[in-house]
Amino acid sequence: MGSIQKPNTSAKVAQKASPLSGSLRLFNTLSGRKEPFRPLTPGKVKMFVCGPTVQSLVHLGHARTNVFYDVVARYLSHLGNQVEYVMNITDFDERITQAAAASGEDPIAFALRYSEAFLADMAAMKCNAVTRFEPVSKHVETMLKDVGTLIDEGKAYAVDGWVYFDTSKFRQFGRLSHQSRLELSLRPLELSPKKRHLLDFALWRPEVLLEGRWESPWGLGSPGWHIQDTAVTLSLLGPQYDIHGGSYELVYPHHEAEIAQGESLTGVSPIVRYWVHTHHVNMRGRKMSKSLGNVVTVRDALEEYSADELRFFLLCTHYRKDMDLRGMDAAARRLKRMRRLAGEIGETADAKGSTIPPAFEAAMNDDFDTPRAIDSIDRALKAAASVRDSGKRAESISAAALALGVLGVDLFDNS
Repeated sequence: MGSIQKPNTSAKVAQKASPLSGSLRLFNTLSGRKEPFRPLTPGKVKMFVCGPTVQSLVHLGHARTNVFYDVVARYLSHLGNQVEYVMNITDFDERITQAAAASGEDPIAFALRYSEAFLADMAAMKCNAVTRFEPVSKHVETMLKDVGTLIDEGKAYAVDGWVYFDTSKFRQFGRLSHQSRLELSLRPLELSPKKRHLLDFALWRPEVLLEGRWESPWGLGSPGWHIQDTAVTLSLLGPQYDIHGGSYELVYPHHEAEIAQGESLTGVSPIVRYWVHTHHVNMRGRKMSKSLGNVVTVRDALEEYSADELRFFLLCTHYRKDMDLRGMDAAARRLKRMRRLAGEIGETADAKGSTIPPAFEAAMNDDFDTPRAIDSIDRALKAAASVRDSGKRAESISAAALALGVLGVDLFDNS
């Protein structure tokens, strides 16, 4: 599958370094605490986020993750950084092959159709900060080379067409999930008598997901899931980069495996400086997931709510907390109230000279606390209503509009 073009949209983010721009702290899953954010190269941020497996339309659980990291990239740009934001698209997988067969489609055409649907949904949700969407199928040759290297170095082994990563050769396996090997053994991966150890995971499988693909020294088969992302990040971002994002459920085994593979291949540690994870969207108290069948797709949600209302709702809960769909109506009403108040005070289209309120930046600099950031905008609008000077009122409205714009939400309804 060839490259997929990024949607033709542009983020409207004020790139203006502030006095607080060096104060950003974010929670690092690797250390288990908030840390000052210092990119490897001052003024440049390399960021990777796990994208979708394109077997169906994306739902609001995916949208929460995508909206949050879109805001992360927007805010880092606002602080004056040049952000390189890569998101992979898993375009071959057992689930894709099965879904394509059920619909009577070729898996490649099926994956391309849902890849394009995903990009359209990203654009519709105003998630336009990604600089590169990368189909993993473009990197199979790199995966083959990387698996061969791991075998040659004694860090992986082949058996009956399978290749497994030998976790006993990576002593720090478990450090991201903060679990010992004994604790992890209670969550064994891919049970098979072919494996040397319970925690070993597949790098290559003797399963043909796409007819005629792929030949390898170990036989016809397909790369394992974990090696796919590692091949993409090492190829595009190098042996070490700043931020890796994704849903919290990916910490183990997926991200744990990425660390083991990447650091074994490069000898560079840590491969990622900051691991950042979003939590779940629930529906009536249960996690939204395709397997449970309790999903609301982005497309269905956009029939009832605007993109601004959905983004606003998804950002009203801190990204490290689970949230429930029951708050959607309340969030939409709150955004309407804020817009109505801004309109009553007096709309201004000229934001030149305005700066984002310090309270907003203080909230965002505290581990991207978007609920507190939204509260600060709400308070600023209410305070502006009592200001008599029309110029100062206009400046306050412009500042609030700039701040809400960093979150990808328009203060004035332009629909």
